[in-house]
Amino acid sequence: MIDYDHLNAQVLAAHDSGDNATLVRIYQKLGNDELANGHELEGAYFLTQAYVYALEGGLPVAKEIHKTLVALGREE
Repeated sequence: MIDYDHLNAQVLAAHDSGDNATLVRIYQKLGNDELANGHELEGAYFLTQAYVYALEGGLPVAKEIHKTLVALGREE
């Protein structure tokens, strides 16, 4: 089970410190977990957030996330 209070605290701390890598890691994990549970809409939402922060941070994982979004029909 996910401890949402702890996760929320991590997200807020990452935002405060400008830690895009942590934001990407958290949102990508949430997105992949949602997809694994058959929740495409929620998974695509979290992966979109991960993608935005990966692009903003110039992180190479953006390419991997983009491929997933394309496969989901969310990005061309």
